[in-house]
Amino acid sequence: MTLRGGRRIDTLAALAALAVVAALAGGTARADKLHLEGGGVIDAERWWIEGDTLHVESAEGSVGLPRTMLRRVERTSPGKPAAASPAAPAPPSAAPKPPVSADAAETMRRANDALAAREYEAASRRFRDVIDLVPDAPGPRVGYAIAEMALGRDAMALPIVLDGLVRQPADPQLHEVLGDLRDRDERVDEALASWREAFRLAPADRLRDKIVKAERELAAARDYAFSAAAHFNLRYDGSVDTDLAAALTDYLEERYRSLSSVYRHVLSQPVTVLVYPRREFHDVTQAGSEIAGLYDGKIRVPLGGLRKLEPTAQRVLAHELTHAIVQSKTRGNCPRWLHEGLAQISEERTLRRADLVQLARTVRPDAPGTWPDVAFSYPSALALTRFLESRRGFDVLVSLLDRLGDGESLDAALLASYGATFAELAAEWAASLEGRIS
Repeated sequence: MTLRGGRRIDTLAALAALAVVAALAGGTARADKLHLEGGGVIDAERWWIEGDTLHVESAEGSVGLPRTMLRRVERTSPGKPAAASPAAPAPPSAAPKPPVSADAAETMRRANDALAAREYEAASRRFRDVIDLVPDAPGPRVGYAIAEMALGRDAMALPIVLDGLVRQPADPQLHEVLGDLRDRDERVDEALASWREAFRLAPADRLRDKIVKAERELAAARDYAFSAAAHFNLRYDGSVDTDLAAALTDYLEERYRSLSSVYRHVLSQPVTVLVYPRREFHDVTQAGSEIAGLYDGKIRVPLGGLRKLEPTAQRVLAHELTHAIVQSKTRGNCPRWLHEGLAQISEERTLRRADLVQLARTVRPDAPGTWPDVAFSYPSALALTRFLESRRGFDVLVSLLDRLGDGESLDAALLASYGATFAELAAEWAASLEGRIS
């Protein structure tokens, strides 16, 4: 099954669109340079360490970061204390906020346009330019982080978000994006704390959904074992023995090598795979009992209680891993029917005669409402994807994904790859179904 949370990047893009240019603001003077994990640098006039927390202060207030993130301190103002302080000093007065330059406003507009068009490289560069012009503005930092996350470069996004929180510790969008970054890095407890703070500052349904899901995940997986492979982080409950866990990671690595070659794409960071008992799987995902697996940025499968890696479990893992690769390759710009068609091909699912009979009865060439982009079903998704494969081979399907990953619309990508729009291809496919059962 495809990603339940598959609109994650689109949701974050909506956050960036909310950052109006008028909200761009100027900054205050800084002193010591704090070098952080991941290469980030924060210019901080006042900071201190208390217990396990690094406190950094700005004109807008203070923010706490895990002490372990601090790698070294570069002193730029002698005599400034870097030792622990029992209490926070009084915050400095806010500096006057200068008007936004026309250059910053125009660059911000172009950055948002690029983000909406899924031109993530261009969006990243333009948001970075705005950050340089107006470093205290949260909007361009949110946009930059979204673009870098879409490109799979979370390590580039993290220091920009953290520095933004030092400057604007009460910005809910920065807290939300930090939560998304932590969740993608399998730091669910830290993600939950960030999302809760974002919700406190600006309640929203999407944040409530993230919080509830993270709470369910933590409750279900608190005592899970962990193992890591080159491209996967595996978490599993006690009913999965170590030999089976090793077999799971070996199989995932083997399929990853195969699929990354077929799809001409490698993942930029390890994929988290959560192996649940069936009841916990449905509790966490809220998926129906018919769902055998789920990809929502993490692969979630109900394999708890399994004693050996059986073919059924292998098919589920291959299916969900394909979703991860297709989602990454297309940067989220892939229609559900194609996502599911490709995932079913990976698990070597075939169409039964009963499926073909049903499709021939219900799908009509002149009725777009019966096509899989509207009337979705797994058999229709597989049948249409196989139809495209039969037209020009699987390699052209992979090239189609390349075009989608470059931000092209589905029709533009199909025209370039097949010389026809989706409507024309779907109508031709629907007409071909009758001949397959006659």
